[in-house]
Amino acid sequence: MDVIFHTWYGGLILMVVCSYIIAKSCDAFESATDYLGRNLSEGVKGATLNAIGSSMPELLTTVFFLILAVQENLGRDFAASIGGNAGSAIFNSIIIPMLVIWVVLAVGITGVKVSKKVILRDGLFLIGAEILMLILLSSHYITHWHGWIFTGFYVIYLAYTLLSMKNGRNEAPEDYNDDAFDAWFKKYQFRCKQGITQRSWILLLCSTLIMAAACAGIVEGCKGIAEALKIHPLFVALILVAAVSSVPDTIISIKDAKKGNYDDALSNVLGSNIFDITISMGLPLALFLLFTGQKIDFIKAGPTFIDVQVMLLLVTIVTIGIYYFSEEMHLPHVYVLGFLYSVFIFYAIGAADYLNGGNSFLTKPSGAFIEFLRQPGGISQFLQNTANNLTGSW
Repeated sequence: MDVIFHTWYGGLILMVVCSYIIAKSCDAFESATDYLGRNLSEGVKGATLNAIGSSMPELLTTVFFLILAVQENLGRDFAASIGGNAGSAIFNSIIIPMLVIWVVLAVGITGVKVSKKVILRDGLFLIGAEILMLILLSSHYITHWHGWIFTGFYVIYLAYTLLSMKNGRNEAPEDYNDDAFDAWFKKYQFRCKQGITQRSWILLLCSTLIMAAACAGIVEGCKGIAEALKIHPLFVALILVAAVSSVPDTIISIKDAKKGNYDDALSNVLGSNIFDITISMGLPLALFLLFTGQKIDFIKAGPTFIDVQVMLLLVTIVTIGIYYFSEEMHLPHVYVLGFLYSVFIFYAIGAADYLNGGNSFLTKPSGAFIEFLRQPGGISQFLQNTANNLTGSW
């Protein structure tokens, strides 16, 4: 069985199956958190329970990239976990809004208005998180302090978000007495009025365990594809792990769009992205390195991370700019966003081929960009020197 999964097709099949399992598990997880958080304000619930629910796959894949890594490959596999989280942020920022716009246009709405206040706030925090990641993770060694810095950044974002919200009445809690539930987990959860809270906690725990098993499968599938293709797993995670772990965000956003909550479908994505590259990456990293007493040797994997993260940052800045300076999102925006994501994907494929010694037509532009970054005294060296000066005593 291990031989099958460590082929490109076996790894891909495993990832697709696990993605389906995650999608179904997230439905149960969402139902449980909806009930358990029924008395929370909309802002607190969105920034805590909803963010955790939609980003649980990213968090769990980071956990398994770390705990399943052998010591000599710890830096490589941690770089892959970064690729999964950062790639998920790009997927959420580009692909999900594309799908939302399509859904909106399909029902006859002429365009989607985007809240500039939310885009400016969350967009700047997202860019700040990516800059922080680019600087700190360019260091030669990664310690638990790196993880705590990312976790602290999200706490600052969360505090600012909650303080900037207008006070208002919470919506009336939903009536959960309806017996007409289609999903099996809702029939279990609300089968009678007594014990709903206990059953919701059981549902939450079981769905999390199932998601954990599926995320472990995604990690193994990623490694299998990387081994079969003889490329760095970072590039597999950047595209495939990012896509399959973004299934919950995609489903939630499309559901919001179908309900007419167009602004929520777009604006909630950015908050989830900040969670992905701070908490989903930072908290498991901090706890893992704290309890194991290790530090990650990032000397070998660091330059590859920089090659990818610089491009990710550029794509993010352009994407945020498109949202902020657009009064409404229309069909042309779909084409522009699709082109932008294609550039990112082609760069990742070309970079993987270039670093593997290939000579495809995508290798030349990607290779030229990497050589520009890695030239003596260039951006890569500057980032590494800056990071080492900042974190050398950690």
